[in-house]
Amino acid sequence: MNILLVNPGRRNYFVKYFLDISKKLKFKLYLIDPNKNIPSFKVSKKTKNFTCPKVQNKKIFLRYLRNFIKKKKIKIVFPFSEYEAEILSLEKEYYKKKGVKVIISDFKVIRICSDKIKTNKFLNQIKIATPRLIDFEKVGNNLPIIIKKRYGSGSKHQFIIRDKKLKILKHDKSFVYQKLYKYQEYGMDILNDLKGNFLHTTVKKKLAMRSGDTDRAKLINPKFFLRIAKKLSLNLKHVGNLDVDFLLNKKKVIVLDLNPRFGGGYPFSHEYGYNYIETLINLAQNKKIKKFKNFSNKNNLFSKGITIHKH
Repeated sequence: MNILLVNPGRRNYFVKYFLDISKKLKFKLYLIDPNKNIPSFKVSKKTKNFTCPKVQNKKIFLRYLRNFIKKKKIKIVFPFSEYEAEILSLEKEYYKKKGVKVIISDFKVIRICSDKIKTNKFLNQIKIATPRLIDFEKVGNNLPIIIKKRYGSGSKHQFIIRDKKLKILKHDKSFVYQKLYKYQEYGMDILNDLKGNFLHTTVKKKLAMRSGDTDRAKLINPKFFLRIAKKLSLNLKHVGNLDVDFLLNKKKVIVLDLNPRFGGGYPFSHEYGYNYIETLINLAQNKKIKKFKNFSNKNNLFSKGITIHKH
């Protein structure tokens, strides 16, 4: 069996996880990325690496991907960035008819998660607290606020306005304005099966951040957060992993973002022993899945490092 990772980029730990699983499940691992110098290509000589067109060239990328999957006899596809998510969500049915499983949510789910206005509306509809959006005309009366790209991800293009003397010269509709809260930030992985049914959740307290990515985190007992995890799972019906960023104010959860993919916080879940990747591969092959171990407070603190690769 052949498995394809699309745009793994610098997150080489995902490649290591797949290679470890391949020893047991017996599959070959293919990687495609528009940048030939990504760290993921240098993890192991066991991966088969190819440069592909940029996703922005939609027609060219789709043609390339269809030909590549057919030629290399790929059976399971895992997208790893937000850039190809919408495209591949629309391609799911095409590949399903070809006997290929793409581990991606439906287009409607991707749109809800990628558009911060739609995310806000969705969370309000299911009665989950989220930072309220501020009208541009009322920004000065609601300081401090945080400004984000409407379709952005991570912390790119984000900045905070605290001072009433700071004037915004022009309203840009590509940005949204949210009330800023100073509470502890957490991350949550919510695993659904391929039909959008809840399987498991992991919760992490973020201890260090770098460019919107979690550098150090501590896993905590998910029991208190299980109700909200199941509520998100039931109403969103995402496929695979949902990466959730939220704040905790005493006992009140305030959800910031929904990312329907493996995010930067997943490695902490995986290293703890919650192997969502293996579960999804087994589900894609209609195999029986293992029960996840119960949470324990032992050995639950993790941090990321840096590796250097010669190209």
